[in-house]
Amino acid sequence: MNFPPSEPRWVSRQQLSLLHPGHAQRQLLTSSGSLTKKIIQHCDGAFSVEVLSQQFAPLRHTERTRLRLQAGQLGNIRTVRLHCNQHPWVFAHTVIPYSALRRSLRRLTQLGSRSLGAVLHRSRVMERSHVEYARFQPQHTLYQQATAHLKQPPKVLWGRRILYRIDGNPLLVHELFLPEFNQ
Repeated sequence: MNFPPSEPRWVSRQQLSLLHPGHAQRQLLTSSGSLTKKIIQHCDGAFSVEVLSQQFAPLRHTERTRLRLQAGQLGNIRTVRLHCNQHPWVFAHTVIPYSALRRSLRRLTQLGSRSLGAVLHRSRVMERSHVEYARFQPQHTLYQQATAHLKQPPKVLWGRRILYRIDGNPLLVHELFLPEFNQ
């Protein structure tokens, strides 16, 4: 599959070695459970969500492919930074297809500064699909958005994306780990 230069190559857990992550990156990427819960525990409750944007917009090529949608589809796209002790640790980009908003996912567009992860992992009707992984470089759109606040962005960011279903309706969550997370 050809990837537009603005998007990374997504791989499965079995293919993760193709991206050459270090041991620490591999552990971070493949950890299971709620990322929000882990950050809250580590930060002794000094956790916050900074909403950067929430808007309807066309979906990226790989987002449409993963969600099995046609070109031209719109989605509700929410970008946030998850903070620990006022330091940004994770850049998250969530895509909810417009068609799913007419059903049970509408409430997820009204989170404000609440964490999506906290809501998802409390849901009894949530299904989590396979996780995919990527190495983000400066030419990638999500890398640019994630590092816009940094004076000296790193050469690469590691990230993952997870397809969730609530009552059969899909949403796609991207998590990019910022440099302060590793420290």
